[in-house]
Amino acid sequence: MQILWQGFNYFKLINSQQTLLLNPYSLDKNIKFSKVKADIALFTDPKKYVANKINEQTFVIDSPGEYEVSDVFIYGRQINGTNIYLVTFDDMKLAFLGEYGHQTLTDKDLELIEGADILILPVGGGDLSTAKEAVKIIGQVEPRIVIPSCHKVGMGKIKADDVQMFVKEFGVKAEELDKLKISKRDLPQEDVQLVILKPQK
Repeated sequence: MQILWQGFNYFKLINSQQTLLLNPYSLDKNIKFSKVKADIALFTDPKKYVANKINEQTFVIDSPGEYEVSDVFIYGRQINGTNIYLVTFDDMKLAFLGEYGHQTLTDKDLELIEGADILILPVGGGDLSTAKEAVKIIGQVEPRIVIPSCHKVGMGKIKADDVQMFVKEFGVKAEELDKLKISKRDLPQEDVQLVILKPQK
């Protein structure tokens, strides 16, 4: 599997057979993305789904529930109006918190995402999780790989904290990559890996 960051809270998951998009839209109203084509598209905020921006063959998920699409398993739960998802893709479990705010994850919420291999979560503050809140969530979920989103880089003109605030708070050395290529056998077994992706141009 490859994970690419398109900026903002928009990620792309690719393997040899499928493409899965996470929040394929911009949080900056001044920046527009062209029509996208994928097998599956997830939206953590259902109000952001615009049908004419998604290829009609794409399977769109914008609400809680359980879904199976061509060997991809997706479980969604709504917390204070925001959907969070657990995606099983390429035999790995990825938790995507989207535009998660300042609320605390309950034990019931953790049943969905606890022990995920990869965790993508906002760290830039404002209306979304702060660095300190993100570190607390990571401690609850205990993933093998953490990918921060919604920080200053790749957020256009939206005000957000620098990712280095999160890195300092987390206390784990970060690895900066253009994209993350990962397979189940390559998942770190001892220490958690922090990956900061560069936004795709």
